[in-house]
Amino acid sequence: MPIFSVLQATFRPQTTRNYPSSQVALPRTFSRLRRTTGPRLPNRRISVRRSTHRLNAPNPVLTLTRNIRFSLTRTLDRAAVLNTPRGNTHAGWPSMDTLAGSAWEATIEVRGLPDPRTGYLVGIDQLDLAVRTRSIPRLLEAHAAGECSAVSVARTILETAGSGLTVKIHAVEVEVEPKTRWRVESGDMSMVLIQRRYEFSASHRLHLPELDDAANEALFGKCSNPNGHGHNYEVEVRIETRDSETPLSILAVDDAVNSLLIDRFDHKHLNLDVDDFKERVPSVENIASRCVELLREPISALGSDSRLHAVKVWETPRTACTVLA
Repeated sequence: MPIFSVLQATFRPQTTRNYPSSQVALPRTFSRLRRTTGPRLPNRRISVRRSTHRLNAPNPVLTLTRNIRFSLTRTLDRAAVLNTPRGNTHAGWPSMDTLAGSAWEATIEVRGLPDPRTGYLVGIDQLDLAVRTRSIPRLLEAHAAGECSAVSVARTILETAGSGLTVKIHAVEVEVEPKTRWRVESGDMSMVLIQRRYEFSASHRLHLPELDDAANEALFGKCSNPNGHGHNYEVEVRIETRDSETPLSILAVDDAVNSLLIDRFDHKHLNLDVDDFKERVPSVENIASRCVELLREPISALGSDSRLHAVKVWETPRTACTVLA
């Protein structure tokens, strides 16, 4: 495994926008981190956490994440499963040799200071080994007994994989179906963050009525086209809830999001068909802010100590806005 000799942060200047900083989370200081040596590792992500460290500090606090994929089968011969070859761990190990099982992806998140000599926070091979040798045997046993849920899988990994590591696991996110992630943090394992995605298609025009067409084009560019233009929007709703005897119903969340957001915006011209943007520019920032306004109280009304944490809206795969609730 190569040692990453240099980590370079690419900086973008802060932009001045008239949006409350307490609501709109648009992190622009650390736009991306890249390494200058070594092969690409798609399952390893390193991000710089905002802290009181100076930007020129040699060892800023880092958050390192590692994706680990695996399948849980209902076989009673768990020893045989654990002894199968690890031929394609990128796809997942253990692999689903039959259809009698479920496929999972877990994201392990650790935080801390990297070793000043190696540049490593922890070896990713150690994270892989910890999950595969300590967590997966327990998960196979629970799955055979029909006791596996997204929350229990995340909690089991938190409880078992950390022993023997030089750093503490801060959080685990699991994905058992596309577009839905469940996050449990070590500080309070009864609190669960559910992150579920939806989509809608809509057209809009960015313009200010007090400006003429030339001024609007200078301000908004092609987005000020008088006939509008469209996007396939993706919306991620993030909900904090307690893992209790009456857990939050995902179906109830879907009903709320579909009735309040998707039915409202899907296949509409946001300037012309939706009252929300009659006097409000339908930018991705304002769309995300409006989603929070529409969902905040209905999500709390679903019970289970649930509350809306944030909404993230993608206008394109490269442009997104997150608004904290």
